[in-house]
Amino acid sequence: MTEFTADTFFNGQITVRQSVSGYRFSIDAVILANLAAIKPGDRILDMGTGCGIIPMIIAYRHPEIASIFGVDLQKDLAEIAGYNVRQNRMVDRITILHADFKMLTPGHTQGPVDLVIGNPPHYPPNSGRINPDTQRALARHEIAMTLADFMETARRMLGRGGRLLIIYPAERLVDLLNEMRWAGIEPQRLQLIYPRPGAEARLVVAEGIAGKRPAFKISPPLYIHDADGNYTPEIKVMFSPDRQPTTKSPAGG
Repeated sequence: MTEFTADTFFNGQITVRQSVSGYRFSIDAVILANLAAIKPGDRILDMGTGCGIIPMIIAYRHPEIASIFGVDLQKDLAEIAGYNVRQNRMVDRITILHADFKMLTPGHTQGPVDLVIGNPPHYPPNSGRINPDTQRALARHEIAMTLADFMETARRMLGRGGRLLIIYPAERLVDLLNEMRWAGIEPQRLQLIYPRPGAEARLVVAEGIAGKRPAFKISPPLYIHDADGNYTPEIKVMFSPDRQPTTKSPAGG
């Protein structure tokens, strides 16, 4: 029998049900949701929604957005995300779908979306130890979906001028930018994320725009911890219940 935890976010403003032993969201999702440059009326697609944390953070931060679709390949994760959305009374703006990303079309979202956001599997299936837990294995390794598959789906779901925001390991930055450009999503800006000052970058957040001409910029670095091991002010504000985050997005918004 699956056991769950009931965690809280934003000082109890959001409750999150998660499996004790299965896939659980990490700070990667929190960073990505807070760095998204949201425009009023945006229609958003979160690919690989897990427990639904990214759609819920965005819906909480930006009550002006039109709709968010959270999609997950794994039925049990989609069910958890649906439960969380209902418990947090966000069903008027968040729709959870259980679907194969490679089969996803704009028909699933009532038309093209303005923003695709995602934290896709980080590692090729033949790299490193694959977690014996199926939820975690599929979320971390390119078993059911490769980076190329993710980009192809993003291209298919975005209208011209639509934006992609993705968080990915810094060590695979070359692969990420290559796949974005190959899919017709022109890289526009990236931000390197460091565990602490003096360490090598661990993650990168990249933004691309479908059909855009080349115009590449690099944002200032983001540090997760300071020299004493505490969260930096930029990260602390991401956990704040204030409606609008004060951090700058990779898009400069």
